[in-house]
Amino acid sequence: MALISDQLRSHMQSMVSVPIENWQGLEDITKIKTLRKGEHYFQHFDNCDEVAIVSSGLFRFYLIDQEGEEKTYSFIQEKGFIVDFFLTWENAPSMVSCQAIEDSTVYTIKYNALVELMEKDRVWSDIYREILRRAYMSKTKREIEFVLHNAKERLKRCMSSKHLDVSRVPKTYLASYLGIAPPSLSRLLREIKENG
Repeated sequence: MALISDQLRSHMQSMVSVPIENWQGLEDITKIKTLRKGEHYFQHFDNCDEVAIVSSGLFRFYLIDQEGEEKTYSFIQEKGFIVDFFLTWENAPSMVSCQAIEDSTVYTIKYNALVELMEKDRVWSDIYREILRRAYMSKTKREIEFVLHNAKERLKRCMSSKHLDVSRVPKTYLASYLGIAPPSLSRLLREIKENG
């Protein structure tokens, strides 16, 4: 059992229009886990049977392409939810990896226990639906930006995002996320700095 912080309670309450009254139900199935920088929350082919909420720290989602190169495609920071969609959709091994890129602490919840809680209290089902909706919107927005914008514009949008503090992200991972080589990222950062 883990007590949910006031900050996280406020964030989750903002996702629904009705008051959340059953915090005890969530806290009863929640545990706290710490990960050191570089540790994986789960890796490709793992059977991850839980979801997590980031209390502190920063994570990246990545996959490995046919040439064996890591491709970062998402970052999750405080108040973000780590959900392996293959678990929730097909109960299948993960096709991606999730790694802490800072020392981090997460609240973990077994997926089956969360499903039971959602069946007992609709507000948790509504919150989970909102989490999935936001994740889908974020993914779709990123796909659209890759089509409509060049690397410099994508970097500028990333730097102005309220969902990610780019200064915390190692340049190698940021370059991968933007779909460019690290030297190109350094050049773009210089150009942006010089042009104010």
